[in-house]
Amino acid sequence: MKNVIPAVLLSVSATLLPAQALAHGSEEPEHGGAVQMSGEIKVEFVPSKKGMTVYISEEDEPLAASGFNARLVVTTPAGQKLTSTLSPQSGNRFVAPGVTAISGSKVVVALEDKGSGAKSFATFRMK
Repeated sequence: MKNVIPAVLLSVSATLLPAQALAHGSEEPEHGGAVQMSGEIKVEFVPSKKGMTVYISEEDEPLAASGFNARLVVTTPAGQKLTSTLSPQSGNRFVAPGVTAISGSKVVVALEDKGSGAKSFATFRMK
């Protein structure tokens, strides 16, 4: 009987692990971009020839872009830096029209919650 209780507890714990792993929501991209987690916030970065778009969510629920200040910092492989403000759009979308980056550039998305002042960062590498 003493050996049965630990075995039962272990099997119950093992079945709960997948549920805990999904507690923060899906880390799959919803808009065809690249995803990074920054604390509880999922940041999806979608570059295009027209500019850069960022989407934010928490536990699969969109966060209002209007509740954040956001900027991009693009560092080229040669070390040149460009900082650009991300403009909040409807829903959970930010845009930086006209901002592009060459292959190998590092792109940092910096977010600041207007209410709490909490800061979040996500880093992406351009392919």
